[in-house]
This record gives sequence, structure tokens and C-alpha cells, in this order.
Amino acid sequence: MIWVARIGVALAGLFSLAMGGMAWASPAQLGATLGLGALTPLGLNALRADLGAFFLASAIACALALFARRPNWLWGAALLYGLAVTARFIGIAVDGPPEGVAAPVIVELVLVALLVFGARKLPQAG
Repeated sequence: MIWVARIGVALAGLFSLAMGGMAWASPAQLGATLGLGALTPLGLNALRADLGAFFLASAIACALALFARRPNWLWGAALLYGLAVTARFIGIAVDGPPEGVAAPVIVELVLVALLVFGARKLPQAG
């Protein structure tokens, strides 16, 4: 079961790293992928900073869980993705379901499940 947890956390970490890297390298492309647009240079800067921080913090948490044997860091990453999916459900309830919302909801729910599973199953340091 520990290998399943490691693989799941690694996949979550690689996804987060790829998205965070895209946020830093090409925030306009990430914005387009997520249905966001930067109307000003400040908006472009916000995409890079805010989305980059979100995704890269999750990637770092996954790396610490896998390589430093600190699975408790996964709870923070699970919280980030859990809050994101909660906000999506609030948006659906308040504004109605936007076209294409199912894919990010599914991705975020799967990531939360993988991260929580990893936090519970991976061994602690020491």
C-alpha cells in the first residue's frame, strides 16, 4: 500500500510542479488553460505569483513528503486543493455551472484524495 501512496503523491507533485512551472514561465498560457485572462501587466504578474505559489507550494509539500519523509506537509497541499474545489462548488451553487467545470473539479478531488491518502500512509522521518 505504501507504493500506491508514493506513486499517488509523486503524480500529485509532478502535476503541481508542471502547473507551477507554467505559471512562472508562461502565465498567459496557464491563464488561457484555466480560462483566465490577464487584462493588465499587473494581472499577468498576479497569475505568475498567485497561481505559481499555489501550485509550487503543493509540489514542495509532495517533495518533502517523499524525500524528507515529512508526510504531514501533504495536509497543507490537500487543504489548498480542497479549498479550491470547495470554491468551485460555491461558484456552481451561486453562479451556475460554467462550461468545462467538471474537469477541474474531478482533478482537484482526485488530488485531494491522493494527498490525504499519502499523508495517512507514508512513513514519518525518525
